[in-house]
Amino acid sequence: MLLLFLLFEGLCCPGENTAAPQALQSYHPAAEESLSFRMLQTSSFANHSWAHSEGSGWLGDLQTHGWDTVMGTIRFLKPWSHGNFSKQELKNLQSLFQLYFHGFIWIVQASAGQFQLELKPEAWLSRGPSPGPGRLQLVCHVSGFYPKPVWVMWMRGEQEQRGTQRGDVLPNADETWYLRATLDVAAGEAAGLSCRVKHSSIEGHDLIIHWGGYSIFLILICLTVIVNLVILIVVDLRLKKQSPVFSMGANTQDTNNSRHHFCLVQVSWIKNRFLKWKTRLNQLS
Repeated sequence: MLLLFLLFEGLCCPGENTAAPQALQSYHPAAEESLSFRMLQTSSFANHSWAHSEGSGWLGDLQTHGWDTVMGTIRFLKPWSHGNFSKQELKNLQSLFQLYFHGFIWIVQASAGQFQLELKPEAWLSRGPSPGPGRLQLVCHVSGFYPKPVWVMWMRGEQEQRGTQRGDVLPNADETWYLRATLDVAAGEAAGLSCRVKHSSIEGHDLIIHWGGYSIFLILICLTVIVNLVILIVVDLRLKKQSPVFSMGANTQDTNNSRHHFCLVQVSWIKNRFLKWKTRLNQLS
């Protein structure tokens, strides 16, 4: 605030008045017009690493100053915009503004997570109505992104599929945006396709979802279950073979109880594994 008052004083008093005393006597206070000096700042944050700030100074309705974002210097738009400041004073003032703009941007970017300013899009795939016998309609849904411009394309490797059809960009209830992109293909050609999303909020980190990835995940789960079951069976057989040695001097009831307890542990372990996989599948779907 002190800087604003100093700048205002310098602007309103650009130099000594050399007018004649008669001219001063003919000036009527009733004609005096109240002027205010305002400084405006506009900062844009496209993502977590890019920001742009603009600044301007206004004396009433007249813009007198600007801010060069490239050079980090004050732009004086009128010959008298320097006011009564010396070159050193203007240099110091300019350094303070440089420090302020850098500090402001850093603080906002560091606190973006708390402000919930990062709207990175989410995407998922589904199958639409069949376009004909032996053909599939693949649908890529993209939602929760802001600002509105977004790039969505079905891909095969690095090759864009020109048959991609984009729908209208529609608003969500939370004022973010939603878009779907479809692709009609033969049923045997769907493998290897993926949906790629580019947006300013994830600049440099494209969002890629592969068609059929869900099925592959299920196959991996089934293989994992089979391997674990085989391991449990082998361990159980070894314990059964070793039980006469470790149960010498113990009655048959104790041996049966031990085996029963081991089986319960196995069932509990398998049940917990299936619950974890089920939770994971629900999250993916």
